Amino acid sequence: MKKIGLLLLVLLALSCGKDAEQYMGEGNAYLRRGDMTNAIAMFEKSVEADPRNHEAHNSLGAVLSAIGDFERALGHFQTAVALNDSFIEGHYNLGRAYAELGNFEDALTEFGKSIHLDSTYALAYMGAGDIFAARRMSEQSADAYLGAIRFDPNLMPAYLRLSSIYVTMNEYDKAIDLLLRARDIRPGNAEIVSMAGRVAIMKRDFPQAVELLTEAVRLDSTDLLFRNDLATALMLAEREDEAVARWREILARNPDSNLARTVMENLKRAESETDR
Repeated sequence: MKKIGLLLLVLLALSCGKDAEQYMGEGNAYLRRGDMTNAIAMFEKSVEADPRNHEAHNSLGAVLSAIGDFERALGHFQTAVALNDSFIEGHYNLGRAYAELGNFEDALTEFGKSIHLDSTYALAYMGAGDIFAARRMSEQSADAYLGAIRFDPNLMPAYLRLSSIYVTMNEYDKAIDLLLRARDIRPGNAEIVSMAGRVAIMKRDFPQAVELLTEAVRLDSTDLLFRNDLATALMLAEREDEAVARWREILARNPDSNLARTVMENLKRAESETDR
């Protein structure tokens, strides 16, 4: 009887152990609270509980990537796709880890595998776009970002990165049009409107720049950089008196800001123009 009782106790003890899915659930709960240390600990336990669980390896790799430990993350992503070669997210995450470590060739290969498995996987197109951009391959980068936007019209980083590529290609109209599309998706985003205004200055379309930067200031009247950009556009549009008034407003609002020296120089230059 004692042996049977002992056996039952052992079996009960074994049945109390958590499985990989339970540890993953706890890890995700810690992630939602921003507790990265305990999230990593739970995902590590998940991998220990089931070393062949590709999602557990992927989750551990993702949280390691989030804290910048790409070397360790890489190994878990490699294991994840080795266990399941059809794991789209795993190939994408592996590509990102390779890219962060400067291995662009393998990164492109992994992004390509994600796209092969799902031709509409927008993040993989954006990942490829980032690689081409880093290599200064503007046309290829633009095509990749366009693919990302086509398959996820709300993927805002793709709009912003593509607009920067268009600027490097001197395609200012395309950059502005793209940023205005982004503005329509994120109405009220002053930064996007301000970016379009700055591109209009590069394009030397000063009336358009004034219009866009006026909108940016209306959307966020507290950002002094927007006000400085608007004053610059007004000056370039030969509306010197308005530019001077704007720069004086900035100094009145915050005379000790990091922007103050630039504003003072601009103001002196503008006042000398108006005195002529």
